[in-house]
Amino acid sequence: MKNFKIILVSTAFLLIFMSCETTTKTVGYNTYVWGKDFKFGLGSEESIQVAMNFDEAWMGRDFETMTELASDTIKFYFGNGVERNLDYVISGAKTQDSIRAADGSSLKSELKHVYSLVLDPNNGYEGVFAHFIYSYTDGDGKVNNWRQFERYTIKDGSVQQFAFSGQDIPEEDSE
Repeated sequence: MKNFKIILVSTAFLLIFMSCETTTKTVGYNTYVWGKDFKFGLGSEESIQVAMNFDEAWMGRDFETMTELASDTIKFYFGNGVERNLDYVISGAKTQDSIRAADGSSLKSELKHVYSLVLDPNNGYEGVFAHFIYSYTDGDGKVNNWRQFERYTIKDGSVQQFAFSGQDIPEEDSE
């Protein structure tokens, strides 16, 4: 009988605990004055999917899909921090593709991880962060590998901003 009471009380406590409305767990520290009270929380699977569809369209040079997934005012920020628009990025991609085709080089990427975070749950923006390993093979067969960290700002199902930074992966010396 004593065990039955323990089980009954434990079950009741568990049911009460599980039925309570939970909020997104938030963590983090922010030094920006405008967001000093904000904590980071998990974003949505939908925003991750938008970002990954955008990346897939980019790698497949499906510029029509990229345009559909992007906001009308999308902004791109590359290694130099200069703001660019979608037309500039598409033009640059076509130029690079032409150069690669002419010299027989190739570019491949492999997704390592991706996650989404929300800083301010009231503004509708999610930051999707992805880590890729890129591999460039030139026409002579020489290979360069680097890590690329990409950030997508997603709102209302479209990409608002894209930025990245890279880190070379040093090759071990075989001598």
